[in-house]
Amino acid sequence: MNDAWLKPALLGIDRPQAISMDGPVGEVLAALATQDDAALGYSQQVGVLAACQRAAMRLAAPVPSPAPAAPDTAVLPADHRWSPLLKTLFSGGQPSPWGRRVRHEACLQLAAQGRHLPVASLHHALEAGARSIALRPHLRAVLGERGRWLAACNPDWAFAVDASVAAEGTDAAELERAWQEGSAEVRLQAFQQLRAQDAEQARTRLQESLKTLSARERVDFITALQPQLSDADAELLRPLLKDRSREVRQLVGPMLARLPAAPHAQYLQAQMQTLLQEQRGGLLAGKAWVLAAPDAAQPEWADAAIDPKRPNGESLGERAWWLYQLARQLPLAWWEQTLQQSPTQLLEWARSTDWYDALLRAWLERVDASTPQWVEALIGVDTLRARLGELMALLPSDQRERHWPANARELHEHRLLGDVLGSTAPGQTLSEAYSLRLAPSLGAQLGDEVLRYDYYLRDVLLELLAVLHPTALAEVRVAEAPANATDAMLDCVQQAHQLLALRQALNSHL
Repeated sequence: MNDAWLKPALLGIDRPQAISMDGPVGEVLAALATQDDAALGYSQQVGVLAACQRAAMRLAAPVPSPAPAAPDTAVLPADHRWSPLLKTLFSGGQPSPWGRRVRHEACLQLAAQGRHLPVASLHHALEAGARSIALRPHLRAVLGERGRWLAACNPDWAFAVDASVAAEGTDAAELERAWQEGSAEVRLQAFQQLRAQDAEQARTRLQESLKTLSARERVDFITALQPQLSDADAELLRPLLKDRSREVRQLVGPMLARLPAAPHAQYLQAQMQTLLQEQRGGLLAGKAWVLAAPDAAQPEWADAAIDPKRPNGESLGERAWWLYQLARQLPLAWWEQTLQQSPTQLLEWARSTDWYDALLRAWLERVDASTPQWVEALIGVDTLRARLGELMALLPSDQRERHWPANARELHEHRLLGDVLGSTAPGQTLSEAYSLRLAPSLGAQLGDEVLRYDYYLRDVLLELLAVLHPTALAEVRVAEAPANATDAMLDCVQQAHQLLALRQALNSHL
């Protein structure tokens, strides 16, 4: 639509005037121009043009129709008992915390049965995926042919167009197409798939593309190297120690430090060895390690991703800042092997030094799911209480649940509800054994008087119900709200019944 209508509107409308247009739209515009109020008639015509533009019509030109979607026999039929549930679950705007979790669960249940979302739910599900990056991996698996066809019609749904890229068995031609034509997210998926299939080719592709990638993309692609990191990656990573992005430098340093043969790893170890001294105590005292921090910045730090200049607002002192940057790059196993101590012993030793804050911060950055002993040791550090959920999430479910009481009231009293939910990722549930012990007290707590004024507790209890293992749902008996219950309490009980029924239906056989 051009702007020819704008000039008359600016000059003023003192007599009936039609905006010239061919076809049915032109007939509507001509009819509106016949009104007695010329300005009103002209304004209504402009409104019609705006509506047509919003509807993506090319005025006075034929609109090509896309080719029909390919048949999809795995689509859930409209008359299936899950179909209305799925439409309700994905419709609406921003869902509640428990609604977000059940969306993930619904996608996983559909994928487990080899079924795709019903047609009536596709639009709502794609909108949900556009708003939630976390939902997309689970959603892609259940969109099917029609869902991807529909996504191709709307740029906002581009995340779903190349959903097949991440699937097992994707051939080389599809990966190449995704790399050349896909969005940044799809290109990353293609790279991850290529890395799993041919590490050397993936390395070459990344090397050729580094100069064209943004800092954020460089971080994402380099992170994708970590699961299969090997000495062969050192040549690609070494120049990135001087990357213009600080985030890239901070990522690459620890990766190279994991490769014992890499010069960077050997340099870091030598530097830290000079700061550690082993002292022999008395006859019964045994050996003790003494740690110092660097006295001055070294010129070669520029090649080792160590920033000699302490940032403004940095809580660590200058020497502690240097020590932290050295320590954060070394693998946790190096500390265990060098000092011959367990993670718990190392934390006790660190407290005895002048550099506890620097070491604790460095070790926190290195801990992950592959180091459960370190996670367990860090959970016991009082100053890390705010990060307890984050640490718990790194443990296998049976280990993390040993730290929690199996009673909803006690979880609330000990302020552990946030930790339970924070360590249970979308799509995950608590273990069957723990859920069965927790279910009776959760049902009773949902009708408790304490919910009268505590909106946060109402929300987290409902979310806790959303992460119970499916086999424990039958053991939940939602207590009735008291006679003097507020509207908020009644709504909480109603939502609990709705959530319970929804999850039981989704976890029943198709």
